[in-house]
Amino acid sequence: MDKVSSRHVSWIDLEYPTEEKISDITRRHSIHPLVVQELLVATYRPKVEDYDDHLFLVLHFPVFDKKTSAILSREIDFVIFPYTLITVHYDDIPQLDDFQQFLAGHEAVRERKFGRSSGQLIYHIIKQLFSVSRDELQALEKKIDAVQEKVFSGNERAALQEISGLRRDILNFQKALKPQESVLKSLADHGKKFFGPDSSPYFNDILGEYTQLWNIVEDLRATLDVVYETNVSLLSVNVNETVRFLTAISFIFLPLQIIINIFGMNISYIPISHNPNAFWILIAINAVVGIIILQWLKNKDWL
Repeated sequence: MDKVSSRHVSWIDLEYPTEEKISDITRRHSIHPLVVQELLVATYRPKVEDYDDHLFLVLHFPVFDKKTSAILSREIDFVIFPYTLITVHYDDIPQLDDFQQFLAGHEAVRERKFGRSSGQLIYHIIKQLFSVSRDELQALEKKIDAVQEKVFSGNERAALQEISGLRRDILNFQKALKPQESVLKSLADHGKKFFGPDSSPYFNDILGEYTQLWNIVEDLRATLDVVYETNVSLLSVNVNETVRFLTAISFIFLPLQIIINIFGMNISYIPISHNPNAFWILIAINAVVGIIILQWLKNKDWL
């Protein structure tokens, strides 16, 4: 459990909550029993609830996981008192830890970010996490540009797996962000009542940051869909070309095989079979037939 305080506001961050840790917090702060129960387990849908003297907010943020090299959704629970903010999360979120450590080491910045109520601190935390998400989207955009170059430079097969990984990351971004729109709108209403009219610009700005972030995700998804469809089309063309070539080769050799099989039949009389030049005659017949078929296929643009 980490705690950072300014002159007016305190921020308590709890990672991997246990009954003992939650009990310790509830002894110091009057948290509603329903909230206490929810803090012990992850909540899979974002929400905001008003308990008169405090608010309970659940949000999910897309976070890059270095172990899996993928974007994963991470939950943060906010228990909001007028001058105390408690954050609880069930996984390691380096971006949140780094932000708290930064504020702990810079008093002037801490006093400015914390403000005179926890509402301003919430604003800066969410904005910071959205800023990190924007940086992650910029990194995804660069990867999409790189895979696009692969697609149009003839490396369709190598690009296919990368496209799949990028589509997974974009999907995880969408799953984390999509349900937050209605919650952030409710937070703006609850925040105005809880902190007063002066807090409205902060919560409205959070909603604006969310909208910008969601638009970036949608643009990247649309771009990646086009890259994927183009890659699939190019792969299909290459497969079709290969199949057509193999079909043409089979079409050339099938008549030649028939001719050879005829002259290889075990019967008493086969034309030219007793001719001393029968082998070369057969080779010449096959060559002529093969050239005729080859020329015909070229005229049909099969080769």
